[in-house]
Amino acid sequence: MYQVTKEKKKMKKIEFSEQFYGFPMGSSKKVFVIQNTNIKNIIVINSKLVHPLVEKKVSKEYQRLISILMDLLTSDDDTGESLREALNRIEKFRQEIKNKYRHFLKKRELEEMGKQLKLFQQEAQVRFIELQTAIYEMSLQQGKGK
Repeated sequence: MYQVTKEKKKMKKIEFSEQFYGFPMGSSKKVFVIQNTNIKNIIVINSKLVHPLVEKKVSKEYQRLISILMDLLTSDDDTGESLREALNRIEKFRQEIKNKYRHFLKKRELEEMGKQLKLFQQEAQVRFIELQTAIYEMSLQQGKGK
């Protein structure tokens, strides 16, 4: 009589002396099935394969940010809260791109996004300063009226 058992192969951990930058792929279920094997945590290292993935993800986030910024900058908020929110979102996006994706995007793409974000940031700062000066002037006028 025979019995078949499946031996588990031990995976060896390989350490590299070089620093690799990889893009983690994800799905809605976070599990990929390849040859009837569930695989989690796929990290793509090849820059030619990573660039289109990162470019698509960043462009989606960028377009979403632009639409949010348009809403925030055109709102009629008397306190300046929407302008502060716009500035915070711009800075958060810039830091995220700088820290996560700069190795995968081309320099030209980063410069174009940076220029447009800088314009939005300057516009928000100018409006915020104007609003703060208007609030300050109103408080001075109210103080003199008493």
